[in-house]
Order: sequence, then C-alpha cells, then structure tokens
Amino acid sequence: MKAPAPISAALAVLAILGLAGSAHAADVQPWPWKEKGPVDPALALLTKIEDLTVTVNDKAQPATVSITVKAVAPNPKFTELQLAYRMGDTEDLTFEFDARGRPPQDMTTQVETPVTITAEFADPPLAKLGIVEVYAKDNCMSYSIKEKSKTECKPRGATQPEVTPQPQ
Repeated sequence: MKAPAPISAALAVLAILGLAGSAHAADVQPWPWKEKGPVDPALALLTKIEDLTVTVNDKAQPATVSITVKAVAPNPKFTELQLAYRMGDTEDLTFEFDARGRPPQDMTTQVETPVTITAEFADPPLAKLGIVEVYAKDNCMSYSIKEKSKTECKPRGATQPEVTPQPQ
C-alpha cells in the first residue's frame, strides 16, 4: 500500500534533514564508559572550547549528568557535533571527552563558527565522578563536580613552555 502524498512528502523532508530515525542531542545517552563503542574516525576535533558547564541530577532515576560545551568549529558546515569519550583511567575521577563534529566535504571556506554541544548521560558512576574535561584542537576546559566550577585543565601531551631566567 502506498502512503498518501502529504505523508510521503513529510517523510522525505525528515529524511533529507536527517531527523527520521536519528537520535536527537537532547536524548539521554548511556554513560559512555559502560557502552565503550568505537568513536567515529570521520569526526574531527573542533578548534577550541570557550565554555563548559556540567550539571549532575542525582534525583533522577537513574541519575544523569548534563554537559554543555560552547566551542568553535573551523567551518560553519560542521554537522553531527558530539562529545566523544576518551579512554583513560576511570579510577582517577577524571572523565575526558573530545568535542568533535563531521567536517563538510568542501573545506575551502575556513570561517570559525561558534557552536554548542549539549549531551545528557544516564547512570554515571557518581562516586567516581570528580572532574569532566573536554578537549579541542587548541585547548581544553575542565569542570570540578565537587566544586561546581571550572578548574585548570592541562592538555595531555602538551608541554609547559620553558622559562629562561632573565638577567637582572
């Protein structure tokens, strides 16, 4: 049986927009370190992180953690913006994410564009959740759950600049 024309047209529009059958960013996702699926290698790091907020809702069943990242994409046509988890030692109370997105096929126009990524994760290990860090190409930002504020973040692999004493 064929669907009526208006319904077929609506489904076609949703499919073109990528909304039919896809998960919305506002949907609650499982805590990434419990699922451990692979990170899509086609997703590129965003340029930089400008702001980070983390909210724990321990009254929800199951508890949730909401992370909102204000970042900069290198191009206005980046899609599939998301927080991709970084494997690390979950016992160190620090959970790390990369701010990533799918770059467009045509990367000729390089115009830095502000973007926001919001993700909500269910059933985090609250007793082991101390710090959330989010990384981009140029920087990282860190948020202390206990202090409910941003903290210093030192990108992994980055070296501290050498300080040469100046003659007096």
